[in-house]
Amino acid sequence: MRPGQAHDAPLLKGMLKRTAARLGEVDQVVGDKGFDGGPQRRACEAIGAAAVIPAKANRVDPEPLNESAYRERNRVERLFAKLKEFRRVATRYDKLKQTFLGMIHLVLGFISIKAKINVNRA
Repeated sequence: MRPGQAHDAPLLKGMLKRTAARLGEVDQVVGDKGFDGGPQRRACEAIGAAAVIPAKANRVDPEPLNESAYRERNRVERLFAKLKEFRRVATRYDKLKQTFLGMIHLVLGFISIKAKINVNRA
């Protein structure tokens, strides 16, 4: 399998460890059906977080789902959609990791300012 075709689920364990080390405590990990699997759920439990992941249709014994927590996932999806409106971020023009991260910070600043302006107008 080529790197561009690899799935994100196997990378979850390492990402959760790094995130928990940086943030301290993580209450919930929200993901889509692609992350419904034993290893991913155990990785969430290992850092003390509840896995808010809907069960795949073919799962024999589905885990319960916190529906209200899962509904909040759309906020993250909308933020990524706004990020991708900036072509430089969506196509990743920047080759260096630091430059790309700086561009993401800049774009998030623009999004934040625009949101504050819209709130003040209302």
